Amino acid sequence: MSPLPAFFTPYQHTITRALDAMVPAAASPFPDGAPPAVPVSAAMRYTLLAPSKRVRAVVVLLAAELCGDDSRAVAAACAVEAIHASSLILDDLPSMDDAPLRRGQATVHTVYGEAVAILAAFGLLNEAYGHLSRSYEGPLAARLTSLYADAVGLDGLVSGQAEDVLATDGVLSFETLERIHRRKTGVLFSAAATAGALTAGGSPADVGALTAYAKNLGLAFQVVDDLLDVIGTPDETGKAVRHDARKTTFVSFSGVEGARELAHELCHTAKLALTPFGQRASRLAELADFVASRRL
Repeated sequence: MSPLPAFFTPYQHTITRALDAMVPAAASPFPDGAPPAVPVSAAMRYTLLAPSKRVRAVVVLLAAELCGDDSRAVAAACAVEAIHASSLILDDLPSMDDAPLRRGQATVHTVYGEAVAILAAFGLLNEAYGHLSRSYEGPLAARLTSLYADAVGLDGLVSGQAEDVLATDGVLSFETLERIHRRKTGVLFSAAATAGALTAGGSPADVGALTAYAKNLGLAFQVVDDLLDVIGTPDETGKAVRHDARKTTFVSFSGVEGARELAHELCHTAKLALTPFGQRASRLAELADFVASRRL
């Protein structure tokens, strides 16, 4: 198993503390404490605070740090993590992948029911945008909100997920498969890197280089997800494996060795995009090496 890079831990702790504050445990809306509150916020926290690598959120912080100032990046990191958590809840629903396990625990809809799970997903998405508006001045808040909305929208997560679901039991070309996963996975990595750079006042050249890095990193992450669905175990991945047997994946298209080679090539390309930053980008380069060989 390839462990997370050692430098990840303090970033993860920073993000988890901020997420805990962003979506606090709900109090009863009634002064006498009864009847109990609808458990939507509990379902939101169940996903948001579950053990997680927090890779997208860490990318936000690392991109800001690379551009010279990570002091304002935490809110954008929390927002991307909330959006990702929202997408996981929806992805796991019976109408989508019908997954029983996520992040090493039962999926939200199996614990709280489908109705509360759907409300929790929308609650997290709404909180992400609200958190941006409360955390940044108008022009930057608007730019970050638009960036994340585009990542979620009809040329992002929504269309990628729709194509993925509708392609079940179908045969896809490599180009279609790549398009689906650039939208379903890669686009949020790109948005994370761009957001981090924007919070730090990064130059257009900085934003371009980091976006190119993250686009390839995100697709590599999905290739390895497909690989782990075949060769991984639930203990390693925190979710059910062999769950994509009815879909065209990078593994079914290229085989295990071909998929692993593709992941390495994508991560190599990602690291090449960091060349303008020199040694200052060593942590992002180390993250790419982790993604290429990860087993969790």
